[in-house]
Amino acid sequence: MDVQKLMALAAIVEAGSMTRAAEQLGYSQAGLTYMMNSLEDEIGLCLLDRSHSGVRLSESGRQLMPDIRRFLRSYDSLDAAIRGCKQAQSSTLRIAAVDSVSQRWLPEAIAKLRGEYPHVRVSVASESPPVINNWLKDGSVDLAVTDRAWTSKELNWIGIYKDPFRGVFPPGSIGGDAVPLERFSGEAVIMPDHRQNVDIPRMFKKYLIDVTYTDDRMSNRSVLAAVAAGLGVTIMPQLELDYYAVQNVTALPLEPNQYRELGVAAPRGGQTSPAAQEFIRCLKQVVKKAERSPAAAEE
Repeated sequence: MDVQKLMALAAIVEAGSMTRAAEQLGYSQAGLTYMMNSLEDEIGLCLLDRSHSGVRLSESGRQLMPDIRRFLRSYDSLDAAIRGCKQAQSSTLRIAAVDSVSQRWLPEAIAKLRGEYPHVRVSVASESPPVINNWLKDGSVDLAVTDRAWTSKELNWIGIYKDPFRGVFPPGSIGGDAVPLERFSGEAVIMPDHRQNVDIPRMFKKYLIDVTYTDDRMSNRSVLAAVAAGLGVTIMPQLELDYYAVQNVTALPLEPNQYRELGVAAPRGGQTSPAAQEFIRCLKQVVKKAERSPAAAEE
């Protein structure tokens, strides 16, 4: 059965006139009449009573019209869903991520995504958590894999991984299996920019530990090089240490254990596209696989 003919029938009933319905639909009156005759022949019932005063539903038409309207509503809903899927599969998914995540998890997650949505274009930008948070708020990216401590409360959040912090010291300057947080008291703590870091100052404040921060503003790689040269100590997440692969420092778990929470943040209120939902699912699979790996077990 031709859906267009049912739509035309509904338009005729709504307009109360073949002439007005034809004008609204952009058909000639003769063309619309032909469609209705064809529909009636197809189903074997008279749907419209025609007279000089106009057109109205026949008894059969009145009985069928509620079902026809329900069918057309369902058809419109399905049509919108199909168009939404097509748009999602041919759209661009804009992802932001912190550097360590971009290197470790994103390539495999994006490869999995493209297996399900081969026509989706994926753009990835790596930045610091504060910048990423601003991108999310102004709509520059669709979602981000970032640090929860920097994620605004008005954003949606899905936690995926707890990244353990490590105490990082010059080589040979500390032993044992873990380092108490109190050990940092009196040390020169080097950070990329302690005024732009929330995790570590919050950690020391929670345990009432006074530390002295250096005034250096360095990249993470430069911080690790400074620690290796004996200029101070630092605290850094394990994924960051893996990312920079610095060998000549001593990195130990903190006591008590401390973590940064990594996850996916997205603007609140907007509908997450099927491609974005699939990316989150793929990312969770990649993270779970990494957690089960021998290297992760050693950490």
